[in-house]
Amino acid sequence: MILPKLLAIGSGKGGTGKTLVATALAAQLAQRGERVLLCDADLGLSNCTVHLGLETGGDLSGFLADRIALDQAVVSVLGGINERGGFDLLAAPPGSGVLANIDRGVADRMISKLRLACSYDRILLDLSAGVDATTVGFAARADETLLVLTSDPAALTDAYAFVKLLLRHGSRKPMALVNMAENETEARRTRDALAKTCNAFLKTAPDYVGFVPRDPQAQMAVREQRSLVEIFPSAPSSRAFKDLARRLSSEPAAQAQLDGAQLR
Repeated sequence: MILPKLLAIGSGKGGTGKTLVATALAAQLAQRGERVLLCDADLGLSNCTVHLGLETGGDLSGFLADRIALDQAVVSVLGGINERGGFDLLAAPPGSGVLANIDRGVADRMISKLRLACSYDRILLDLSAGVDATTVGFAARADETLLVLTSDPAALTDAYAFVKLLLRHGSRKPMALVNMAENETEARRTRDALAKTCNAFLKTAPDYVGFVPRDPQAQMAVREQRSLVEIFPSAPSSRAFKDLARRLSSEPAAQAQLDGAQLR
């Protein structure tokens, strides 16, 4: 039995565009032929459903309580192409807060149950913003973590905190994606700023896997509650997500990190 790869997508603070990254990356991986499950692990303020303009994001609560099986709990977002690929969503009702006070045991069981979802090639966990114990615990139990940050000084400070706490859990260092960068120069400056702090205090730093440019079409997709990749497939941001999906899907996890220019 081949088990799915778990990729946690996190950020030190809100406002980095993390959920847009999660939904766009899921769509691009699906278009590459992977069978993808996006699990909205922002258990208190689930919003993937809202981003995608769906009436429901499935029944995460029912799945965790063993009332229904995973295939009954998910909602199809993007069907497979030529019987390959596809993208499903698993989330709690948006705005309900029904899972806001989930305990450590339930969180661990959620990851264990998802790891057995062998009908998927990859599971993306859209984590809540911040560095609370549940969020960092989810990231630590994933196979890989993608840290989303921006050039905002507060985002950089909180990204460092995320890396520090993740390493304290004994997890591998995350990959870093600079989102909403004005250009490559700003992205590299942001990368270097995080690297300088991490190397000084942690003696290691995330591997840089690229940047997503600031793109009015991405913001339009969010406002219209539609998939960026679906309505603006040629947008600069969509192309950046396509490149990231190619990196993740065509190479083993370790090689994907090595190919990303390591933060120095």
